[in-house]
Amino acid sequence: MKALVCLIACALLASASAQEVFRWTDKNGKVHYGDQPPPEADAKAANLVKNRVSADGESFETRRAAQMAPLTLYTGADCKELCTQARDFLKKRKLPYSEQSITTPEQLAAFSRQSGQQTPQVPTLQVGTRYIEGFAPGSWGSAIDVAGYPK
Repeated sequence: MKALVCLIACALLASASAQEVFRWTDKNGKVHYGDQPPPEADAKAANLVKNRVSADGESFETRRAAQMAPLTLYTGADCKELCTQARDFLKKRKLPYSEQSITTPEQLAAFSRQSGQQTPQVPTLQVGTRYIEGFAPGSWGSAIDVAGYPK
């Protein structure tokens, strides 16, 4: 008898945890989560994965790392194969990044001053305040991991 009660309780808990969760923003800009959004709200289904709430597919860890150490990929017109490999590397890890193409001498001079590199090369990855010259998956991966991005 106890086993039957336990089995029924487990079935009820499993069905309760499988309910869909919605995310919406009210008129004051406050974000809400719930199993039923108000009728006037433009609610989106939110993914709950390992207690990480995400409405846009990005994990909490990714959003936090992007706030603390944003990623910027610097590319150039002559950088074909390596820049493609660099983009593919970042996309494969599903990392949010911005890309800046250095095409003019003025942009090159500004990038040189900003990065502290005498003769900057592309691709260069900026992780927060750190610049990593050239595409090196090992160095890039280590810097991204240290910045708190999930693997």
